[in-house]
Amino acid sequence: MTRNHVGFARAVVLKYVKESEDLRRAMEPVELIKRVREIEREGREEVESGQGKDAKQTAALDLISRLNNHRSYSDSDNQRALEEWRKRKMERARQRGLGKNGNTTSQE
Repeated sequence: MTRNHVGFARAVVLKYVKESEDLRRAMEPVELIKRVREIEREGREEVESGQGKDAKQTAALDLISRLNNHRSYSDSDNQRALEEWRKRKMERARQRGLGKNGNTTSQE
């Protein structure tokens, strides 16, 4: 390639790079980024003043309470399901025992 072609190719590449950077900057959500920073700043100020601490503590206690309630319901449901499974299993075992012996046994 001649020197003019190399220089022209570089100019074209630089033009594409500049255009892509301009497009990327144009697509940045500038207003959203500013608002997020404002919210973060407000949050830091609340924590520093102590107002946010009470809200966080209340939210944490509420979450713990909800988790404990969920666990208690879940545990009782699991216990009930396990008991039903045991009953069915014992009944199937009893039926197999009756089928193998060919006679019925009295239950006492």
